[in-house]
Amino acid sequence: MSAEEREPGSRGLHRRRVLHVVEAFGGGVAAAVRDYVRALPECEHHLVCRLRPEAGTLESGWADEFTSIHRIDAGHIAGHIGATRFVRDTILRLQPDVVHAHSSYAGVWARAASKRTANVRYVYTPHAWAFDREDKSAGERRAYRAVERLLSSRTDVLAGCSRAENLEARKWSARIRTVYVPNVAPEPHEEVAGVPIQPWTDPRGPLLVGSGRLTLQKDPVWFAEAVTALRASGHAVRALWVGGGDDRLQAGLERQGIEVTGWVGPSTVLRRLAAADLYLHTARWEGFPITVLEAARLGRPMAVRAIRAFDGIGMPLVLQEPEDLVRNWHRLHDVQARHTMVAEQHAALWENSRAMQRERLAEAYDLELLSTGALAIDLIAPEGQERR
Repeated sequence: MSAEEREPGSRGLHRRRVLHVVEAFGGGVAAAVRDYVRALPECEHHLVCRLRPEAGTLESGWADEFTSIHRIDAGHIAGHIGATRFVRDTILRLQPDVVHAHSSYAGVWARAASKRTANVRYVYTPHAWAFDREDKSAGERRAYRAVERLLSSRTDVLAGCSRAENLEARKWSARIRTVYVPNVAPEPHEEVAGVPIQPWTDPRGPLLVGSGRLTLQKDPVWFAEAVTALRASGHAVRALWVGGGDDRLQAGLERQGIEVTGWVGPSTVLRRLAAADLYLHTARWEGFPITVLEAARLGRPMAVRAIRAFDGIGMPLVLQEPEDLVRNWHRLHDVQARHTMVAEQHAALWENSRAMQRERLAEAYDLELLSTGALAIDLIAPEGQERR
């Protein structure tokens, strides 16, 4: 599907054109890309992507946020070479001012396809480094790191979605330009309020909620181990996993008395999060998790697994292993302790705001924001003037 396109040679009256390249559009990456689009509505946003199965749970009309969409999976494009050619052809046809690649494979396609011209700015957001993936062998992870270091020379800006993501890139070279573009919680399409923080009086125990695609990365097994450890220690707890994916993982959770919603839409995700007495984030690796931001906005106390994304930001309850939740359970019973946790969470996530995201994204795209909120770049320029 695509909208009417500007003639490639037209460089007169225009808005800044941004081409987002996404290997698998769905889940957290889709949410982040759509946030970027909404953060800079003055720009013209295009999308080249493959669609994940869960893209079908997005609300109707999401495609209208983009000026055009170019599907890599249309026409049975084969492999990474075919995808790179498709991205290159799309770049040549659209002539964007900015190419913003999201996640590892898209980062390879876009930067391998790049035509190094002064008029195109290449921005890359890993949304979690591939060499952090624990589902890959040590050799594969070394190869991913080597490719990322090699392609860093074709990257104008590394726009990490966490400070830890940028810090890793700066280890390779002090010359790498980085901008921290924080993730934000998506705006809900209906008003959802978190349940009040109150004593745990339900005889079945408090509601512990985990969320995400049922994969090794989100690690629902770690969630189940925490639930099992709590129950083995004599603590009653209700447990819910919001999300779908691997049928075997779902069956394993259900055998351990954990409810699983399967695939549900964004509004349902928020309603289930809002009911949590405690949100537990268990992913093995992340860029920066959108669900944590959603839970924080809903005022949910939360515990997070110790991963790179949370390094140094001051989250109040960080767990090294599932049993750590048992060791902290007594203080979590205290209502005031949970209120304090929520306040500390907000302090830790202070940069994850729409205003900050807009400012940092404009910096990554080399756009000057005027005090009125307009973009200086978007003022009408004489025919033939440089676009950067």
